[in-house]
Amino acid sequence: MRWKKIFSREYSVQYCGVALDSISERVKHLIRDSYMKNLIILPQHKNQCFYFEEEEEKKFIRFIVEEFTSNKNRFNHFKNLFNKLGKNYVDISQKISEFPLNGFDNIKLKELFLEYQKIARDYTCIIWITFLLNEYWSEKGHVLVSSYDDKIKEALFRPAKRSTVLIMQEEASIIKNNSVEIKKFWTKYRWISCLDLQNDPWSLKDVEDYVKNLKLGSPYEKMSFNEATQKVNLNNDQKVKFQMIKELGYIKDARDDYRRKGIFYIQNLFAEIGKRMGVSLKNVAYLTESEIINFLNGKQVNLHKGKKRQEGFLMYMKDGKYICIDHAINEELVKIGFSEEEIKVSEIKGTVACRGKAIGTVKIVRTVHDILKIKKGDILVAVTTHPDYVPAMQKSAAIVTDEGGMLSHAAIVSRELGIPCVVGTTNATKILRHGSKVEVDATNGVIRVIE
Repeated sequence: MRWKKIFSREYSVQYCGVALDSISERVKHLIRDSYMKNLIILPQHKNQCFYFEEEEEKKFIRFIVEEFTSNKNRFNHFKNLFNKLGKNYVDISQKISEFPLNGFDNIKLKELFLEYQKIARDYTCIIWITFLLNEYWSEKGHVLVSSYDDKIKEALFRPAKRSTVLIMQEEASIIKNNSVEIKKFWTKYRWISCLDLQNDPWSLKDVEDYVKNLKLGSPYEKMSFNEATQKVNLNNDQKVKFQMIKELGYIKDARDDYRRKGIFYIQNLFAEIGKRMGVSLKNVAYLTESEIINFLNGKQVNLHKGKKRQEGFLMYMKDGKYICIDHAINEELVKIGFSEEEIKVSEIKGTVACRGKAIGTVKIVRTVHDILKIKKGDILVAVTTHPDYVPAMQKSAAIVTDEGGMLSHAAIVSRELGIPCVVGTTNATKILRHGSKVEVDATNGVIRVIE
């Protein structure tokens, strides 16, 4: 088998298990017989790396491109399905959070847990589909217009609607030190930091710091979509494709809004389960679905595994079920036949998301906790970026990511802030050293080490 790295994220066992199940036979009602049988999640630098088997991934992408984007009606169906599942996910999570959970017995908690797991699987399936469609069509669009200037590309790839991150920035810019407005802002957006179960919601202090340190990019005149299509001389079919790309760009951001809101609400259920286990919410997040069910059924469960797995774990599918390993991981990888080809590179190169040049000190950001390392004028180098990273991005002289394309979070935010940005390098976090000095040439998409 040939394995392809899809992305790397700071996810717990609980969410990784849902992610595996969400493209397995358990979601045949959404993806029919195109479900995957081979997916591996392994630890790397405090993150979990997701790998697909290459041929299986190609087959899956062919299916979703045809099923959801081959014509206008199918794409409208996809958008409706996305919003339906996203709203259901948030609504069910919120409903569960509002129950008097401490008054329920374990059987009732198990019932609620399984209800959550089902909607989480279904919604995570549409998250996968959105991610892969976005990558596929973004690349197709980039090939068509790669030789054109930034203003044209920005207009063609600009999401159909503004993301929550940009709306937040605008709202925060007019709050200043108004304590009443800051509290309203906190109530409205405290879910934004809930990347996974183990991540705390924003505190009031977090919001105060966000508002205080907010930096907006200089306003600039943006080219309209119609003007850009005329300059590039797109035909009608190409215009329709770029309109779809713009909508996918918005959906890509909206999918994370639904997910983080759902996680914010469902933390109450997992916290209650943790109380009965005598462990923290974070430890519960690193237990598997079957371990949580066994506990709620009154069976013995090794609860210490939750803490051990925070150091790293391996997860993969076998006979339709996922296996979670927290020891002898390399030996297990050999046993299941996993290997990754070593790619030799002489330079770091990626896609230009926002033009410009900058020289500065590399700060490698692998987890949300690493953003505290960023000082004004540093070069932020990350696997990818999230809304939590925005305060650090605002301080940076340039941004470089391993993952992403023209519609990635880093690309969109960097263009709004006017910060040089190169995305999709695949290897920047592996090659660059924390503290080294580099030049980011975001005109040619190249990063050069100076010292």
